[in-house]
Amino acid sequence: MQSRINALTADFSARDDPAQRALIGAAREKAVDELSRLRKAIEDDKDAIGAVEEEARHAGVPPGWLR
Repeated sequence: MQSRINALTADFSARDDPAQRALIGAAREKAVDELSRLRKAIEDDKDAIGAVEEEARHAGVPPGWLR
């Protein structure tokens, strides 16, 4: 996703036509929003994994079973 943002940024800078720049700018903003959403989802998933591991630890599950 970051590569797509970088490509859109470079393409935006290379265009002179305002209509094309507007389309590319909108696509770039959409990609930036999607990247933010994906990063948030990754953090939420990491937190969920940590919570499951902690719950298993409290339940006495051997550590090797969670790997």
